[in-house]
Amino acid sequence: MGERYDLKRGTIHRAYAEDIYPRMEPGSVRLVISDGAYGMKKAAWDMVSIDDLPGWYAPHIEAWGRLCMPSASVYLWNTAAGWARLDPVMRAAGWTFRALVTWEKIDARAGNCADVETVRTWPDVTEVCGFYQRNEWEIGCVGTEIAHAVGVDERNWIKLWLRSEWIESAGLTMREANRAVGSSTTGGGMATHWFGETFQWELPTWESYAALSDHAVKHGPPRERPYLVHPAVWPGGDLRASYDHLRASYDHLRASYDHLRAEYDHLRAEYEAARVPFTLPPGITNVWSHPQVGGMERLHGPNGKALHPCQKPILFSDRMIRASSKPGELVLEPFGGTLRVAVACERMAEPNARRYVCIEPDEDGRDYIAAVLPSLRLEFPEPKDGQRGLFQ
Repeated sequence: MGERYDLKRGTIHRAYAEDIYPRMEPGSVRLVISDGAYGMKKAAWDMVSIDDLPGWYAPHIEAWGRLCMPSASVYLWNTAAGWARLDPVMRAAGWTFRALVTWEKIDARAGNCADVETVRTWPDVTEVCGFYQRNEWEIGCVGTEIAHAVGVDERNWIKLWLRSEWIESAGLTMREANRAVGSSTTGGGMATHWFGETFQWELPTWESYAALSDHAVKHGPPRERPYLVHPAVWPGGDLRASYDHLRASYDHLRASYDHLRAEYDHLRAEYEAARVPFTLPPGITNVWSHPQVGGMERLHGPNGKALHPCQKPILFSDRMIRASSKPGELVLEPFGGTLRVAVACERMAEPNARRYVCIEPDEDGRDYIAAVLPSLRLEFPEPKDGQRGLFQ
């Protein structure tokens, strides 16, 4: 115990996770992939009962909260019954449940379903993995301010007044506005930028404004104040004076918008850098159908027997890491087992590589670390028991 192995992408500790957590920098981890106790009592390290899993995991979950970045993800493997007991603990620790991934062991169906005379429940050929995230912050007030500035609410009085003049007072339509200025009606035309519910609002040019006023005077109900002449300049001012009044207010709004836009772009860049990453692999859902690990990928001990009763496919660790972290970020595997996270990270080529810390006490005497290290170091001796390097 207490041994440390430094490799190209990361570090493997032969230790208990609770002894390594204090050595790690708080806020340094982007992703945790946990495959700890299941409460199935099939190994010396897994003798805890299912009902006691929350207490067993609680100090680990507390440590993950401290070690993870403000925006981070956790994948929590277990049985369905075990996950159901751990989900409230994760939520109470501030993690948001996103999905339940199910590993369907497609080659286990026949063997688990054969004894129909004695089976008294649905045969279980799956494992599940709770997917959790937490986000540091969300875009809020600045985006709202930009919406106000470009014409979404009453703070842009120019747009509201133009709409009231054209649609409510003159009783005209946006299609008629397009005809008045010679704009195509395909796709809404220019009228959508003046009167429509769109962020791309703008003040008409003087030529368009004059054409709109002329059309409204000819086709709207008769009234004393000409259409599109603002009451602030009437009766002493004409259409041009009204337009200049609107233009001055428009320029003021536009300056406010440009300031907010710059502030928004700055905050957006910060947000994109800080938000929890997730990239969905094409065609992948929350049901992962994959055979149980066999062949060259299966780790064997010196006696030729499989080292781990249920070794996870390396594909799963690779998928999780790529989906929920960015290149260069740190992935933590607190219960390393067959060290799938280390293998996946070491296999990633630049510029996609991630860093990792994997912890495995090897307390059951199977020596997973010794079985994996040659492949991680790209050492490929002649196989004695059929187990070749994982990169071959």
